[in-house]
Amino acid sequence: MIDTCVMCGNYVPEGRMVCPICENYSAKPHAKDKKSAILDCLKRHHTGKRNAVHSAELEQLFSLDDRAVRRKISALRKEGYPICSGDMGYYYAENQKEINSTVGRLNDLMTGVSDARTGLMFAKFPEPVMTVRITVRMNGGEL
Repeated sequence: MIDTCVMCGNYVPEGRMVCPICENYSAKPHAKDKKSAILDCLKRHHTGKRNAVHSAELEQLFSLDDRAVRRKISALRKEGYPICSGDMGYYYAENQKEINSTVGRLNDLMTGVSDARTGLMFAKFPEPVMTVRITVRMNGGEL
């Protein structure tokens, strides 16, 4: 069971993922929009690969579904923020090596999607095989 806050690492009661301070911080929707709050959270508490946070924890912390978290992370990246990711989760880059690693992983994803697209472009729907028997009777004759 997790006994430390996923945001700051402080002790939390069993069954909780976030300490009261961080919970209070993330519960202020009027102070910042969620995209900015995620950025701030990553910068403050999850800088460097060793401090990565799983998407599920961000989902719970910011009351978002997995797709919404991915979209907000993508938007932040498009704005130039060095948000990296890997098997261990998301994190704010600590150095260029971490950025390069994430760029390489994204390139691999793009190649896979491109290969699938190319395969579909050349795919042919199989024509149905149909056998038809035609009988022609001429002059009322029998077969």
